[in-house]
Amino acid sequence: MRFLLRLLLILALAIGGTVAYMISHEADYIYYPDRDMVQSPRTTGLPFSVQRVKTPDGIELYGWYMPQRDARFVVLSLHGNAGNISHRLDEYRRWHDMGLSVFAFDYRGFGDSQGTPSEAGLHIDAMTAWKLLTDTFGIAPERIIIAGRSLGTPVAARLAGEVNPAGVVLEVPFTSIPDMSSEKYPWLPLRWFVRERFDTQAPLASMQVPLLLISAKQDELIPQWMPEQLFEAYKGSKLRGALDGGHNDFDSVSEGAYIRLWEIWLDSLTRPDEEPLHWVGLVRHDA
Repeated sequence: MRFLLRLLLILALAIGGTVAYMISHEADYIYYPDRDMVQSPRTTGLPFSVQRVKTPDGIELYGWYMPQRDARFVVLSLHGNAGNISHRLDEYRRWHDMGLSVFAFDYRGFGDSQGTPSEAGLHIDAMTAWKLLTDTFGIAPERIIIAGRSLGTPVAARLAGEVNPAGVVLEVPFTSIPDMSSEKYPWLPLRWFVRERFDTQAPLASMQVPLLLISAKQDELIPQWMPEQLFEAYKGSKLRGALDGGHNDFDSVSEGAYIRLWEIWLDSLTRPDEEPLHWVGLVRHDA
């Protein structure tokens, strides 16, 4: 009995110590920023201008505005938790080829943006980018599409719930950091202690704009139930696609289907006289 009690005590101390360490280093498990800018839109022939903008708390953000002649919409891109905007030129090229202007920026602590990332900071950054487009550039909110990928999906959902964009796109989304911690470390009670929540589902209740949700069939990071739950939770106009590929390459593995999915959704946004788009089925991966 003493041996068993001693073993349980050792196990409890080990779990407690592990949880304490991971919580104290929480940011290291969430953010993987890269300061090195490896290329620019000029590399792929995209027209662009460098934009530097200050947040209300004094952080200077760095971004690129990539205009498209006669574009009906501007995509406000909110990227994932690793690298920086210089690693995402293929994403911007695809949108540009669809006839969309693009504004991509790095969160604080990524690329040439100042500061250190945090959940509150990323929301401030996203709102600052939104106000740059609407207040400084004078772009009407109904001409802006908020597009978030991976960690950018809760940022995009929260922003879309507070402003009134033309629509919001969630690519390879997850439900929340507590849910992700339980999935990745089911033997640890991390979900009860994490400070950064990044809840994608909660803002869906206040969103009233068309939603495009794209998941990856072979996503090695996010379980399939998460995008399914998010799609079911949203009660507004929505379209979902499940594409072949992994978390980071689904849009290149299934590039044709990805572009068609976007085009179908964009076409619905430009026809306000028609019935709201509400497709509960999946677009075929070979569409």
